[in-house]
Amino acid sequence: MRKQIIAALLVLTTIAGFLWQGCKKSDNNSNSSSDAVLSITTGAQTVAPGNTISYQAVVIDSKGNVTPATGVSWSVTNSLGSFSGNVFTPSNSGSGTITASATVNGKTLTAKVAVGVYLPAVFTVLPSAIAWTTNAGTIPLLPVYLGTGSVTSYTYSSSNSSVASVDASGNVSFNATGECVITVTANGLSDNNKVYIPVLVTGLPPVSLPVVRVSVTPSGKELFRGETFTFSAAAFNSSNTQVSGTTFTWASQDAGVASVDATGKVTAVGIGQTIITATANGITGQAEVDVLPDSLILVTPIMANIGAGATKQFTAQAYSVNHTSHALTAITMPAGLTWEIPTTGIPIFDIATVNGTGLVTMNSSATVGLSSVVLAHVSSPTIEPGSALIMVSDCNCGTTTAGVDHINLPGGNTMNASITGGPVTVNAVAVDAGNNPVSGATIHLCTDNMAVCNVDNSTGQIIPSSPGTAVITVCNGGVSTTITVTVTF
Repeated sequence: MRKQIIAALLVLTTIAGFLWQGCKKSDNNSNSSSDAVLSITTGAQTVAPGNTISYQAVVIDSKGNVTPATGVSWSVTNSLGSFSGNVFTPSNSGSGTITASATVNGKTLTAKVAVGVYLPAVFTVLPSAIAWTTNAGTIPLLPVYLGTGSVTSYTYSSSNSSVASVDASGNVSFNATGECVITVTANGLSDNNKVYIPVLVTGLPPVSLPVVRVSVTPSGKELFRGETFTFSAAAFNSSNTQVSGTTFTWASQDAGVASVDATGKVTAVGIGQTIITATANGITGQAEVDVLPDSLILVTPIMANIGAGATKQFTAQAYSVNHTSHALTAITMPAGLTWEIPTTGIPIFDIATVNGTGLVTMNSSATVGLSSVVLAHVSSPTIEPGSALIMVSDCNCGTTTAGVDHINLPGGNTMNASITGGPVTVNAVAVDAGNNPVSGATIHLCTDNMAVCNVDNSTGQIIPSSPGTAVITVCNGGVSTTITVTVTF
């Protein structure tokens, strides 16, 4: 589903489970542990750049008693961002691990969950992040798409199948402790058609607890307003045996989106996403509910890089949504269509303006790399607003050097790059009509998607930053060509 259109860059916070780790002695003897474990109740999440996550942790003793964790230290791997107290603020794209550490009775306890920082794609996948244990069964992935394109099928792959593998139907199996990323590709769509799901797999806690795992089935569900669905929950002990007679406490993280009663019956209330939790003996299992709109506005294009001082025209169209097929039918736009770019009151972050027809003008002083959203909405409460991402690009081709006729790309017009592989050099040459290099002709590089890769004109390099596809303009004044770059892990 085009979540950035249905709810502007709304945080995708599906939680498939959570992980914990008991305190171990300094000799790293895995059979020695304290009588308590630390658990991150916030769970595994994927968040869009510009949003934050507030994490919480609890301490669970061997009898299943739960107390809030105090003095918790938080950290994240892969330089994805920083913590202020328990609040995580992303600064880079990718996947990583959130770690909580706390001292309990003189012992250090830690807990970990997966986290992903990605720009929303044109569809979503439930769940959007997974933290799970080995031998805990499979989790099916549910793609959800609301758009005008044609999705012919979905393709699934894992960055490390020895940790977590995924079959052709999207069922994820958890094979060994470690981290990986599941990639889901919507075949038939050409723009922003990949979703990345961070996965963290660990073993069971080293402390014997009455309940070590709670499973909520299914792990995600899509609903329209007014619809209901009943989730089921099961509790398991350290022998991976279901604990009979377990009583669960059900809760919704946002009752304004979906409420849940004592039996796990969910009622969809408002557009958006929320987490439904089932808790037993301090252990929480979680699933995402995605409440879809009955009508929506799509903004075109959904993402654009605009140079400082430049303009870009956006358009909007209203659609009704078929509850069964999810097919969109164009409807007449109600009167009162309003275009808006949210403002912060801080000049450096207020990068652009938009007029009444959807023409966006980037401020001449806008800082390269900053981003915002342009919104299109009407006063009708039944039509969900649309949005598109705008980013400040650095595309200055300069003046055409005398004699330059075209630009040669020895490596061709397509390129593959890897986040782990680092920068890639573009060996472009400005040449004359006879294909001879023109002395003093400077080559400039511009990217149309800085979320995927950036450029360094001083070195002529492309710098990958997030999986996806970007088009690099290679130019000398008015003479240019392009390179399509596919970035992978």
